[in-house]
Formats: sequence, C-alpha cells, structure tokens
Amino acid sequence: MSRSSRILALAGKELKVFFADFQQLFFSLALPVVMVLIMTAAFGGETRFHATAYVVNLDRGPLGSELVSRLDEQPGIDVELLDEATADERLGRSQLLSVIVIGPDFTEQLEAGRSPNLTIRRRGTGGDEGQITASYAIAVAHQLVSERLTVARARAVLSGMGADIPEGAVRQKVSALYAEERASPTVVAREEAVAARSSPAAVFLPGMVTMFTLFTISLTSITIVEERKKGTLERLVTTRATRGDLLVGFWLGGVGRGTLQVVLLLGLGWLMFRTLFTPGSFALALVFAVLAVIAVSAAGLAVASVARTPDQANWIGILLAMVMSTLGGSFWSLEASSGIVAALGRLTYNFYANDALRRIIVRGEGLGSPVVLQDLGALAVFAVITWAVALALFRVRRDDK
Repeated sequence: MSRSSRILALAGKELKVFFADFQQLFFSLALPVVMVLIMTAAFGGETRFHATAYVVNLDRGPLGSELVSRLDEQPGIDVELLDEATADERLGRSQLLSVIVIGPDFTEQLEAGRSPNLTIRRRGTGGDEGQITASYAIAVAHQLVSERLTVARARAVLSGMGADIPEGAVRQKVSALYAEERASPTVVAREEAVAARSSPAAVFLPGMVTMFTLFTISLTSITIVEERKKGTLERLVTTRATRGDLLVGFWLGGVGRGTLQVVLLLGLGWLMFRTLFTPGSFALALVFAVLAVIAVSAAGLAVASVARTPDQANWIGILLAMVMSTLGGSFWSLEASSGIVAALGRLTYNFYANDALRRIIVRGEGLGSPVVLQDLGALAVFAVITWAVALALFRVRRDDK
C-alpha cells in the first residue's frame, strides 16, 4: 500500500468512527442545528416597523371605508376592525392602548369641505405603536381632505374658464391622479444606514461556525489519545505507517469532520436567514470556512501531543475552544474594540475567522480583499504554529516522554 493510500485509509477510518458514534454526531452535527434553530427564533423576525391599527368605523358613508383601506395599504401597518363596544372593553382592560374611531358623519363632513370627525382613544400615551398608527390615520385623513379640496378648486377654475364639467367627472380624474401619485410617488425616500450595527444573525452565525469547528479539536485529540493508550498507534507504525502518516491521516479526518459542520451550519444559515447571503457570498463564505477548518484542524494534533489521558484531551480542547470563542468575538464583534481583551482576542483563531466571514457575508467582500487576505494569513500562521507543536511533541507509544 502506498503512503497516500495509508493516509487516506486512516482518514477514512476516522470518518467511519465519527459516523458510528452517536455522541460525536450529536455534538458535532445535531447540536449546531439546534443552535441555529434557536438563533432563528431569536433573530429571524421582521427587522422593520410593524404594528396593528385597531379601528372602529362608525361612518355611514363610503369614505370611512376608504380611509381604512388606505391605512391598511401603508407599509408595516395591519388594520383590525372592531365594534365600538369591543374596543371600549379592551381599552378598559388595558388589552389595547389605542383605538382609532371614525365618526358617523365622517363622509358627510368631508363632502361638505369640513374637517372630518376622527377620534383617537388612548390609555395613557397610547404606546409607541398607537401613536405611530394614529399618525398614519391622520395623514390618510389629510389625503382625503386634500383630494376633496382639489376637486372643489378644480371645478372653480374650470367654471371660471367657462367649462361646465360634472363634479363626478372631476372627482374621478382627481382621484385617478392621486392614486397614480401614491403608486409612483414623485418624492421617494431612500434609506441609508449610517454607522449601523450588523444584524444579530450576521454576528452570531460566523461565531457559531468557528466555535463548533473548534470542538472538533476535542474529538480529534480524544481519538488519538485513546488509540495511543490502547497501543493502536504503535501497531500501526509496524505496518510501515510513519509518525508523519499518522499525523496527516488524523488531520485529514479532522478536516473532514469540520467541513461537514461548516457546510451544515452555513447551509442552514442561508435557509433560515435568506437576506444574509447572495449565492456568491454563500460560496465565498463556504470556501473561506473550509480554509479555516484546514487551518485549525492541526490544533487537535497539538492537544493530543500534550494530553496523556482522554479526559485531559477533552478538557484541554473544550477550554481552548471556549477561551478562543470568547476572546475572539464569536458572540460579539470585536472589530472596533480596544484594550487588553481586544489584544488577546487578536491572538486567537476565532478573531480572524469571524472577521473574514462577517466581511464576506455582511459587506460583500471577496477572498481578494486585503483584510480578508490578512485574516487568511493569520490563520496560516496559526496552522504553522499548531503543526510545529504537533511535530515536536507527538508521541506514538504510551511510554514516550
């Protein structure tokens, strides 16, 4: 058997053991899925304003219904119609804080050119949503008043010009022009975020990816230490497998486990938070995440080189993962932070992996971005250091010092 075949056989054996171990599968694949679902429940809702306008329509004419219809068309506003008794009861029990009441002579007053009867019933200040929905209702009422005034003025102008056009025809034309303006407004407000914070999902998803890939350190190191204690490594060496073959084989097994994790986590992230990714940013994030897994997988070899029991390997791996995740900003962004904690964070794998993933996902930067390349360089340095530790200290036999 050639050297490459021996290495691949060892890596394949590691993956078979991984898939056969329910506990490893749960912590490596099922637990990350649960965490993404929890994150979806916490951050997957609407980020824009959304409120329900509670309306009592007592109007005996058509314009009260017109106001309700136009209010319901406003972005982020849903209208719920109530009868007057139900509205008063729910206000009295504090189940509602604000109700918009359209008076019985609303249409009549508008048609006569007078201010329409629109009442806002509130408990206290009416709450933020109540105040906002009331403002929308008042604005829509002003639109209706404006249309009626325009009709009256247009008829006066036409009459002065000697044109006797029926009021219904003028009203129909004015309504059509106003409807056209509402559909394609002359003035369009463009939203531009200034110094805005990234969405929580954009911060947490890269952090989860890097944190869970770090847990593969424990899995790799525990496997190596257990096989060393059983004498399996020593027997493998007698089959022409060298110390270097063992290291590379175990490393490839760790890379395979980590790659499965990042594909699963990023795929779920795209499925649950569709606005986070474009197809291009998803592909770039996946490529970078795999490169990060390749860089960090040697840490499992380094831990196995210094641990003498599976328990030691497990706790060293967990401690390393938690410390690096905390200092490296897996749970919050450290991009603009300073001080000793930020300085220590920049010594971790997580800081550079999180930074690059967030830049790719949030800012649309590519692998050619100078900062992303700098992050890749830092991960390469991390890989070199952990490989150096593994090569210097890795033991095959149980009695190696």
